[in-house]
Amino acid sequence: SSRGDRPLGIVIVDLEHFKNINDSHSHLAGDAVLQEAARLMESSIRQYDSIGRFGGEEFLILFPGCSEVDAFSQADRLRKQISQTEMSFDDGAIRVTASFGVTTAAPGEDWDPETLIRRADEALYLAKKSGRNRVEMLSYSAPEPAIPSSDETAVVAP
Repeated sequence: SSRGDRPLGIVIVDLEHFKNINDSHSHLAGDAVLQEAARLMESSIRQYDSIGRFGGEEFLILFPGCSEVDAFSQADRLRKQISQTEMSFDDGAIRVTASFGVTTAAPGEDWDPETLIRRADEALYLAKKSGRNRVEMLSYSAPEPAIPSSDETAVVAP
């Protein structure tokens, strides 16, 4: 993105209440849900986008060439697909939801990967704190966010 003077969207996805899946259905069911969610997201992104497991039930997605609006839209499209898809496993199927944290590096902006990931993680935290099954975005260059208390509502738009 830096070399091509193009934006870069970074998204962190968290499958929600994943411990409950493992506890209620088994770790094998949880593993099947992780695999199915990964396949769904991978088949729904562009060929030159990248997705990988980021740890536990989290995934990291790179959207090269995506502006803030585009990255937010892509994440929201994936969020809707996940929530509308039954994830199959040996003994049945369940629906899961996911929260998404988004940030972007603008062309010409001096950025580093660790800070981009941290900003996307902060946006993910806002999504979870604001009710889950949603997308939140934080600009890479904006000041540190004020994380709302549990009785406040965060409104973060692209």
